[in-house]
Amino acid sequence: MMWRPIFFELSAQALDLRLFLTQCLTDTAVRPQMEVLSRRRRRMSKLTVDSNLLAEIRHRVDLREPNAQAVESVAFMMSQHYDVENKAGPFECVVDSATGVGKTYILAGLIEYLAGIDNPARNFLILTPGRTIRDKTIRNFTPGDYKSITGTMRSEPVIVTAENFNSPSVAAAIKNTSRTKIYIFTVQALTSQTGDGRETHDYQEFLGASLYEWLGNLHDLVILADEHHCYRGPAFSRTIKNLKPEVVVGVTATPASADEELVVYRYPLAQAIEDEYVKMPVLVARKDDRSDDRTKLLDGVTLLHHKERMSEAWAAENGRIPVRPVMLVIAQTIDDAKAYRDILDSEAFDDGKWIGKTLLVHSQLTGEEKEKALADLDAVEDPDSPVRIILSIGMLKEGWDVKNVYVIASMRASVSEVLTEQTLGRGMRLPYGSYTGEQMLDTVEVLAHERYEALLAKRNTLTQQMIDHRILTEIRTTGEGTKVARKKTFEAESSFHFKETPSATTEEQRTDSQDKIRSLEERLKETEDRTVDIPHEEQTHLPLPFREQIEIPYVQRVAQPQPISLNQVHDMKPFEDLGKALTHEAGDTLTRTVLKSKSGKIRGHRAEDTVEALFLDTPLETSRNGLIKHVMKIRGVEQRANELRAAGSIVDTVIGAMGGSASQNLSAYFERAAKRLAAQVTDQLRDFASTSVTFGEEVRLATLKAPRKARRRHEPNHENTFERSLAYNGWQKGAYEYAWFDSSPEYKAAGAIDADENVVVWARLHRGDIPITWTQEGREYNPDLVVIEEIDGVRTCWLVETKMNKEMLSADVLAKKKAARTWSNTVNHSGQVSGKWKYLLLSEDDVNDAAGSWAQMKDFGQ
Repeated sequence: MMWRPIFFELSAQALDLRLFLTQCLTDTAVRPQMEVLSRRRRRMSKLTVDSNLLAEIRHRVDLREPNAQAVESVAFMMSQHYDVENKAGPFECVVDSATGVGKTYILAGLIEYLAGIDNPARNFLILTPGRTIRDKTIRNFTPGDYKSITGTMRSEPVIVTAENFNSPSVAAAIKNTSRTKIYIFTVQALTSQTGDGRETHDYQEFLGASLYEWLGNLHDLVILADEHHCYRGPAFSRTIKNLKPEVVVGVTATPASADEELVVYRYPLAQAIEDEYVKMPVLVARKDDRSDDRTKLLDGVTLLHHKERMSEAWAAENGRIPVRPVMLVIAQTIDDAKAYRDILDSEAFDDGKWIGKTLLVHSQLTGEEKEKALADLDAVEDPDSPVRIILSIGMLKEGWDVKNVYVIASMRASVSEVLTEQTLGRGMRLPYGSYTGEQMLDTVEVLAHERYEALLAKRNTLTQQMIDHRILTEIRTTGEGTKVARKKTFEAESSFHFKETPSATTEEQRTDSQDKIRSLEERLKETEDRTVDIPHEEQTHLPLPFREQIEIPYVQRVAQPQPISLNQVHDMKPFEDLGKALTHEAGDTLTRTVLKSKSGKIRGHRAEDTVEALFLDTPLETSRNGLIKHVMKIRGVEQRANELRAAGSIVDTVIGAMGGSASQNLSAYFERAAKRLAAQVTDQLRDFASTSVTFGEEVRLATLKAPRKARRRHEPNHENTFERSLAYNGWQKGAYEYAWFDSSPEYKAAGAIDADENVVVWARLHRGDIPITWTQEGREYNPDLVVIEEIDGVRTCWLVETKMNKEMLSADVLAKKKAARTWSNTVNHSGQVSGKWKYLLLSEDDVNDAAGSWAQMKDFGQ
């Protein structure tokens, strides 16, 4: 939360006196009230978030779902910082939101929230990396401008810029403590005392200080850093330190890797495309060998022709003003750009259709030529603009994006360079505000320099540009009953796939270097007995005879070439959603159209009488078997018993979601259900053919009885603080008398598991106990714990893996999780095990927040 500082209740005259005293006193003497605020913070102990205000802002400002979630995440984590953890200011975080989704609305939502809470902030500083974004932001927050978004903002902010801050009306507003101010400046205007920064560092008589010093003496300053990734450097850090803000929020689509810990919300491009908030990128390449500049430009304008015709037809049909498609050509040098312009401006190119329709923009433009180019660029969205092709030399990156960019041609860069958000983002905004249903209008074409076959060879590189994970902030109640805000990660996968299957890689093709690769985790486990407590005498432990034995299933990885497997279908929620979506009243009405003649023309009309459709009453088991057959017919699925059981599990999920109407609905809509089910399964399997591991059908069961050997000090109980050098006793349900651990989360998780009344037996797993192959090269890993629990007569066998927070999103951890879930599905569908095997991935926050509750760990984990 924000606090309204004491001096905000003073008059303007007293404020001037305070500024004078500020200049005379030392830094330690001028902020006594900050100590008061700090003491006030220390008295806080719970989350203080105005949920009603957040909901009202979401509705009033009409925030898209991801933008509303971003604002909420900042509010939750700010309160966690100040109110729960009692930390000193500033609270600093980063919002990572895909280009084109509307980062400016996130800024507006944050301003509305922080200016609307009980103790509001009145001073917001928006920093931009350059004048282009600064000018765009000023327009966004200037009432009356056609690009303004302030119509729904109740805070009615006064916009303060380098051009107006010392004008009489704005100067009065700056000193008015009841008015909300938005200061919009380039970062250079504050980090430097020369050039753009000279005016902000000059003494201003009406303030009694420079604007920079004035901002530094505000106790409710909120800094909103647009394109935050541009500010990595000592000058920005020094500026933040000098301004002493309460809150710093960075907003960007490409955060610096060093700022990953600051990210409180992430909405990646893959998710934005799936949710239809931005255009779908389409890669365009040629199957022939032609890659000259003229051919590429001809391909680009050919696409423009098609898109223009489609836009005009759709707009006429829907009563909209047609959007005129534009192509962005990205050159590497000014000379290259001029050469492309000469090609486009010639009669010999496309019959001269593009003469006078190009705009060249580069950094060496000066004077009137530059002003005209910038004015033409700003008017590109205007239907009357003659500009149809923009040629740029890396100048149009952050901060410039218009809705009608429909084609991007990067003339020299490889496609992997083009598919970055700095470049691709220039064409992601939706021209009509939402999807039209016409694919040609809902896509942005990316002209690749590579041939089609070259793109296929790079398929992994291309999809990785769009594959990312989401970060949301959730409120959870810990085992101690305290509400806390925590970051939670979700995998988000791109919906773009290449259908061609890569050539198989055999075991013999592995190199010696690949065979020798080991993760840090594996290296630690290999050497743990050699690195801790060597002086202690080695002790051997066998499973306790009075504890129930743990039966471990073992399966073998299928070597390349690898078929897909239905056991790789991990996410069942889409199938639950499908079942609910397929639930309709059986016996729907027939659609009947009567053909009538009038004035010699035949027209169709809806029939006046309603006729109910009849349906065939098919037994549910017959429908179920039919759906299983459709799943088994999916290309690549082998006709094996294990796969058949996996198909049955998927089908049962759909039927279960349909509830009591399943029989009637499947009787009436079987073909529709079968088609959509097969499509959903295919979507989940599409990526696995080249990236994941499958396991054979044969399952071998063996009792866990391997001896445990350790040279370390043996503790009689496990009630002490965790030490990696200790072996702990005192377990009530452990398969072995003693257990030792690699990390504190493992140790705490074991304590919670051992104390749970539903747990039958558990064991700390060692190398080789349950080796799960997680790469095609044959690399193996062992989860941390195996847990057998029984609830209401139903047994569940858990494989538990714990990780530090910072490791949760590593590629290795995600790949291991995927392999372990495929392993679990394979075992469960083998027909050879009792109970159901599941995999649980826990972060250190998940373990700590559960406060000793195994039940809550299962709820928190992935």
